Amino acid sequence: MKEEYLKTIEELYSELDSSNIGLADEEVDNRLNTNGKNVLISNKKESKILKFLKQFNDLMIIILLIAAAFSFAVSLVNNESFTDSIIIVAIVILNAIMAFLQEVKADKSIEALNKMATPQVQVKRNDVIKKINIEDIVIGDIIVLESGDYIPADARIITYSHLKCDESSLTGESLPVDKNNDNIIDNTPLSERTNMLYAGCTVSYGNATAIVGKIAKDLLQTKKIETPLQIKIEQISKFLTAIIILIIIVMFGIGLVRGMEILEVIMLAIALAVAAIPEGLPTVITIVLSLGISQMAKKNAIIRKISSIETLGTTNIICSDKTGTITQNQMTVKAIYLNNNLYEKLDKKIKNSDLLNYVFALCNDVSENEEGFLGDPTEIALVKYLKEMGYKPNKIIANCPRINDIPFDSERKLMSTLNMINNKKIVLVKGSLESVLKNCNSYIVDDVTLELNDNVINEIKEKEKYLSDKALRVIAFAYKINDNDNISEDNLSFVGLVGMIDPPRENVDYAIAMCKKAHIKPIMITGDNLNTAKAIAKEIGIISNDDEAVLGEELDKYSDEELMEVVKKYSVYARVTPNHKQRIVTAWQENKKVVAMTGDGVNDAPAIKMAHIGIGMGINGTEVTKNVSDMVLADDCFNTIVTAVEDGRRIYDNIRNVIVYLLTGNITEIIIVFIGMLFGFEIFLPIQLLYINFITDSIPAIALSFEKATDNIMENNSRDINSPFFTKFILGRIFTSTVFKSLAILISFAYGYAYFNLNVACTMAFLCLGLSEIFFSFSCKNLKESILNKNIFSNKVLNLSIIILIIAQALILFTPLRNIFKLELLNATQIFITTIIAITVLLLNELSKSLIKKIFKDN
Repeated sequence: MKEEYLKTIEELYSELDSSNIGLADEEVDNRLNTNGKNVLISNKKESKILKFLKQFNDLMIIILLIAAAFSFAVSLVNNESFTDSIIIVAIVILNAIMAFLQEVKADKSIEALNKMATPQVQVKRNDVIKKINIEDIVIGDIIVLESGDYIPADARIITYSHLKCDESSLTGESLPVDKNNDNIIDNTPLSERTNMLYAGCTVSYGNATAIVGKIAKDLLQTKKIETPLQIKIEQISKFLTAIIILIIIVMFGIGLVRGMEILEVIMLAIALAVAAIPEGLPTVITIVLSLGISQMAKKNAIIRKISSIETLGTTNIICSDKTGTITQNQMTVKAIYLNNNLYEKLDKKIKNSDLLNYVFALCNDVSENEEGFLGDPTEIALVKYLKEMGYKPNKIIANCPRINDIPFDSERKLMSTLNMINNKKIVLVKGSLESVLKNCNSYIVDDVTLELNDNVINEIKEKEKYLSDKALRVIAFAYKINDNDNISEDNLSFVGLVGMIDPPRENVDYAIAMCKKAHIKPIMITGDNLNTAKAIAKEIGIISNDDEAVLGEELDKYSDEELMEVVKKYSVYARVTPNHKQRIVTAWQENKKVVAMTGDGVNDAPAIKMAHIGIGMGINGTEVTKNVSDMVLADDCFNTIVTAVEDGRRIYDNIRNVIVYLLTGNITEIIIVFIGMLFGFEIFLPIQLLYINFITDSIPAIALSFEKATDNIMENNSRDINSPFFTKFILGRIFTSTVFKSLAILISFAYGYAYFNLNVACTMAFLCLGLSEIFFSFSCKNLKESILNKNIFSNKVLNLSIIILIIAQALILFTPLRNIFKLELLNATQIFITTIIAITVLLLNELSKSLIKKIFKDN
């Protein structure tokens, strides 16, 4: 059987039971039921059993299991209960279950996010073009592709115009491949099958229609990537493990010198190992990041690379497109310059108005279906204008068939079509005034063609400036009569200008102000006229004077080294090319700034990929830009970028607070166990420490991830991307909090031992540790500012977790459960004294915040 590339279009229509108008909806439903969706499924999905067992593949967990084995052996030798070893194993299993459930939940969240970012494609069905998810493509569908589109399935080209495709992912060839719809007779290598499009590749230039021959079958499993912060946490865990081993060796030495029994030393070592290991730390960090992704998705920021959450909070520069991101991308024609006159609307009686209308309708790729218009907003505005004026664009298109075209691209800043109009072949051109004028040698006034001279050019430019100063986007139009079917964009006749309004998005001025307050420089990059760009930028507060705006071509005068200083002067760049975008990103990166860059077109992809945070447009962005982006804006809105930066800062702060909370607790436990050993006391048993670590520590730690952003989070300087996690300030907080908690526990123990007995002393120490952790969780809501105000109970999840812990603590102390944990029943006085000591720790922590902040001014 011949492969698709060897078949003619007619053969494929017949074989696939399709036609040039596409499939009927009923037939699409049948094929979906028969063949399934065009989805990419993993070859081999990791089983849940294997995923669960992997939770035990952690050095800290292995140490705990070894500790449980030693405890079991000691109990066996001494003919004692195996309670300790059973509880250690039970808590390890509970921890594994918790981590497993969270990983499953995170996987489901990522799957849901992937669905939100599913690429879309235009298809022709029932002779109507519509946009659908690529998973709904079926064999025999007619797909309609443009520059920047993702190719959803293997397909044979039906029609094409200047078509080039990036097939580097398939063939390794970096240069775009020219495509056509020629019939191929002989067998040829895949790279030479020029009449075929292949799934996973992209359209680099031009446009095409094609018939789908195959849908997706499988895809290799995606490798899981850890974020830089997760890697740091893993390093912390390894460091703690090394410290544990070192201290255990020291303990053995001290124990043997003091003449302690070997089994007694082993049990102390087990207690120390349990104390030092933050069992819930990796799980809690995963939960925080997973929650962050879900929360940001609800705010229209789809995170495609989890590491970008951490980077977002360090953003210094936001380079944003104007149209659709800062503005609403809802163009409306407001002014027309024709025959040396400005009009708000064109009367049919005005000479040359028919010529301008031809350009509006024919030099245009907009399509219309029952849901509305599909296409570029600028072109949609032109078609809508025609309809408002009583014209019928579809009738014009039907009467003036297109012979050839050259699609718009950001280098030429032109689009040209060749149409048969009134039995004449006419080239119609639209684009930026600079690009149109340099290809014109004449202009038309009242049906008379005149030679274009400097005076006329200056007059046209003055009119463009007049319109641009009113924040109108200006498009120029030209035409010429052609002799053949090839398009040349020279010797054109200038026809006129159109000014369109694209108003700023609601509250974008507030988002710009927020950027500046947060020490983030907002930069507007646009292909529009400089005056239009300045007018919009002034209106929303990006610039205050004209000196802060520049044409992209001015950047060509500077070397890369000079540009590092030049970029500091400007916040608006007009008439830019993709190369200019890349140079701007590089220049700021050389200035050690963290850069976010937005884009929607295929040529924006290199700059987006180069930026620290590449941001694709979810509505009007091409699939190429989405695929290389770290984050996709579901609403294409600048405000969402600022919200995402704020969330990035909040999530990082919450992770930092959680780590300080957990490590302070573990270090405190190490100190108490070690000091107890030096004086011959086993203050904490392994099962008591496991309860504290797994229950008393982990539950508030997770709740801290729900903490809202602080009021001044966007007023502070952004964190340096290369700054160490353990800054002097963080180390200072850990040190002072550890000292306060350790002293409190030792005081509780000493009081109980002096006035009662050893069992009471150990129970008071246990209660003090639990209460200190509960109170300290409130302190960790904000490491710098005191929480002893109205905001102390602002985190409802934390409040609920504390209530649960207090109930759990009461059950352990006042029910038979205390026998399992080898605790004494405390009286009211003992509980009151311990509680007062724990509250004192909270007050000392709050009072020390301002002092530590003054001593250590780093973040």
